[in-house]
Amino acid sequence: MKKICLATALALTMSVGFVFDAAAEGFMTSVKTREGVVEGVKDAKHETINWWGVPYADGSKRFEMAKPLKTRKAALDCSKFGPINVQFNGKKVIGQEGALTLDITRPNTEAKDLPVMVFIHGGNNQASNSRSWMGQKFAEEANVVFVSMQYRLGLFGWNNIPAIAQGNKWEQSGNLGFADQYLALSWVRDNIKAFGGNPDNVTVSGFSAGGRDVMAMLISPEFNGKFQKAISFSGGCTVANYKDSQNVIAKNLAPLVVEDGVKGDILSAKTWLLSKKGKDMKEIRNYLANVKAERIAPLMAGAGIRMSAFPHLYGDGNILPKNAFATKKFNSVPLLMLASSDEFSSFARRDKFFKNRMDQVVSDIAAKKEYRFANKYGSLMYGYFNGQESAENIHKAYKNDMYVSTFNFGHNKELVGDDFNTTTGAIHGIWLSFLTEQPYPWNKEITEVLAKPGPKDLSKAFIASLGAFMRTGNPNCPELGQTWNPWNPDYKPEMVFDAHETMTNIYSSNSRVSYAGILAELENDNSISEEAKNKIITEVLNGRWFSGPIDKKYNNINLWK
Repeated sequence: MKKICLATALALTMSVGFVFDAAAEGFMTSVKTREGVVEGVKDAKHETINWWGVPYADGSKRFEMAKPLKTRKAALDCSKFGPINVQFNGKKVIGQEGALTLDITRPNTEAKDLPVMVFIHGGNNQASNSRSWMGQKFAEEANVVFVSMQYRLGLFGWNNIPAIAQGNKWEQSGNLGFADQYLALSWVRDNIKAFGGNPDNVTVSGFSAGGRDVMAMLISPEFNGKFQKAISFSGGCTVANYKDSQNVIAKNLAPLVVEDGVKGDILSAKTWLLSKKGKDMKEIRNYLANVKAERIAPLMAGAGIRMSAFPHLYGDGNILPKNAFATKKFNSVPLLMLASSDEFSSFARRDKFFKNRMDQVVSDIAAKKEYRFANKYGSLMYGYFNGQESAENIHKAYKNDMYVSTFNFGHNKELVGDDFNTTTGAIHGIWLSFLTEQPYPWNKEITEVLAKPGPKDLSKAFIASLGAFMRTGNPNCPELGQTWNPWNPDYKPEMVFDAHETMTNIYSSNSRVSYAGILAELENDNSISEEAKNKIITEVLNGRWFSGPIDKKYNNINLWK
């Protein structure tokens, strides 16, 4: 921050009639973008400036690619949160259509050319919003510009039935939510310099579905040059078959068609929805454009990391290759992939087999063993899928460094308690607890634990490592106390993040995990009854992103197609 001597301050006071306030220095809250001025707000707690709900495109037309925004003469107040996209939250439909906005945070300093983090929220591309990672703490401590985006969700953002998938190449792909992300990155490239960010040093990142979107960006020719580094938090390699997806979507839309009397039965409705006849497609598009959002949003909601329950990221052969991650062409930038060691715990506890008896999981020995069985093998497979397997899948054609890591915090019973260790552990997204100060549902009960010296130092080290990666493409920094080696197929190195009560527990490991090894251990595990084991294998673990090998081994029928 600039300093001003007393004489200069007195001169300013005499000449212009005010007393200079050094504390008022920093970055301007008023920023001019290509569309017009946006007014932000200072956050004194974190010494940052925030611009909430900054529009990046016009998504008001349902089933169409968003359009560029018109210029504004008046300044736009971005001091309050903007609306979120329409979605079903499990109880009711919330949000509004076409909320294509960015939340931008930067340190309240005069620094320019800062590295830029663009974050894509999770929620299976069906739910959540840009505020799932509030960036003030991270922006301040890492000294970066943090941008979190909103994009269209569910069938409003991902729909490739013939009547909808018409128009330009993006619209033909059906991946309109992916197109929104493309437009958001384009807006950042064109405008972020005005916020003190470096448009030539952008790291795209995403969590869960957002992490899978990031991985998909690495194989999409449209995203070439849109970013310089990439981070996938709990996001593996997923692309949906284009034609299969059309069938699944038509099946789920068909009941609306029957309800409204357009067709007399489900089969006729589905056949009509898949029609490629010009007259039919016009009628279908007009019909779906006028169905209330409240009726569309709940369809296929809560898919639970099952692509067959809500297909998206369609391999159309243009925006995304049909052969998916078997492609030879990657947008090869430095890549960091992170998985949590209990990736499946949040999905196990929401599965119908457990969700109404989680109290028993804590108190009843048999129920606890069943839950631990499901979480253990689901998490081993899901964690492998999100990190090491992704690296194994792409390394032959990938032309840049990859770094793999596991977040292991949540297993220390003395620190977090036995109940948290059993039901939650290093849950899907636990890493967010170390980048923010938000009371996430999974860490509310250990808020005091996170304030202890070890977890606090883990937070500092994790933030420093991500900041180093954003600046250089290499996550190594003194705070790690270890060397984080780029991934290679011989040793499969990964950095493990954990903490004791008074100090960090960060260490390097060489992974030997494989699907074959996991399945062999599962087959020989007799810790639960055969009945419960069969139920977990055929239903709880069935049809997930990661479950191809287990479904094949046990001849599981996909219950969600």
